Amino acid sequence: MNLLKSLVVVAWADGKLEDGEFGVIDGLLCSFGANDQEEEEILSYAKTPRRLEDDLEVSGLSPGDRELLMTNATLLTLADGDLSQSELSFLNRLAGMLEVSKDEFEAILSSVRESAERISGLPPPAGFV
Repeated sequence: MNLLKSLVVVAWADGKLEDGEFGVIDGLLCSFGANDQEEEEILSYAKTPRRLEDDLEVSGLSPGDRELLMTNATLLTLADGDLSQSELSFLNRLAGMLEVSKDEFEAILSSVRESAERISGLPPPAGFV
């Protein structure tokens, strides 16, 4: 649940929760095997604007969870079809909070970029590193 709530915080990175981002959260609920009560809790949590510094709880995340969160956060920022400068800045702050090294962060960005290009056949969104 902590990982899913963390992804909700990421979805709010640009100050709004777009339909595409909400859809990704819904898909993640299924992929993480959330039950009905957990799904209701996360969807309710997602309705309120969230801020990284106020709402992200990383202390209970294992190193694997941190990497998974960073990867899914990067994917989630692309859900609305654009990676804004504020979202890129957000990802950098998130990497710092998760203690993801610069090299790990760059590898995740590169991997997500390659996946986005392969899946869509289109170049990555403007501003994507």
